[in-house]
Amino acid sequence: MSEMRQSFRRVVAPDAATSALQGRGAVTVGTGASTSSLLEARARGLRRSEELMKAIGTLDAQPSAEAAAAVMRWIREEYDARGGGMLAGLFGRCYLGAPYVDHVMTLSGEICEHYTSADAVPAMYGAARALAANPAYQYVEVYTDGAVVPIRPDGSAVT
Repeated sequence: MSEMRQSFRRVVAPDAATSALQGRGAVTVGTGASTSSLLEARARGLRRSEELMKAIGTLDAQPSAEAAAAVMRWIREEYDARGGGMLAGLFGRCYLGAPYVDHVMTLSGEICEHYTSADAVPAMYGAARALAANPAYQYVEVYTDGAVVPIRPDGSAVT
């Protein structure tokens, strides 16, 4: 006679999951945003590699569009492999100089927009902009589920 095991799953209501994620440093913004899985939330809390941090820091300094595209493809592959969920974009300070202060790198791997301090940013990046202005953060990850995760210069996520 074989022994049967029952497995139980705990189902968490979306509001409870959102509260749990917010307590771990992932901030959900907007309305109607879904929450990430616990595995995605855990992956978002992992330290980013030194190579990834260097690559992101060099985006504005690439000598050609082809070089920048290669770096951005590598960055996208690193994020896909990490399994932290669907990344909408990275928001960070811009190092091109005046008048630009920040920029967005999209999931497609392009810096799609440089912003001056007078420019309005798309609503999904509003919370990220305020965080990116803080020198304590290298850049801010913005996920399609509304989570905004600041990343410190050492690659650690704010938790």
